[in-house]
Amino acid sequence: LYQGILAYIEEHISEELTLDLLSEQFYISKYHIAHVFKRNLGISVHQYILKKRLQLSQAAILSHPSISEAFLLCGFKDYSAFFRAFKKEFGISPKEYREQYTSLQK
Repeated sequence: LYQGILAYIEEHISEELTLDLLSEQFYISKYHIAHVFKRNLGISVHQYILKKRLQLSQAAILSHPSISEAFLLCGFKDYSAFFRAFKKEFGISPKEYREQYTSLQK
């Protein structure tokens, strides 16, 4: 079950992912999914999805000309939520991340 959920999230990371959706997909209660996830990873399903999307966004920011295009490809719905999550996770804004990476490549 746990491995199946991880694989499903990985395949559908740019789409809407919720506990309700996972529950429907795997035919088990969302509470059971949340419990299994927390027991195996130590973080919630939501936190895991957010971390995976943020990791994906790092590469997308560097490979797409527009940051606003990149965050949409990673499954974020609005820029402000993406910006706050990115800055909280990495300590810098998406634009600063791109600028730092670009300056290191020169």
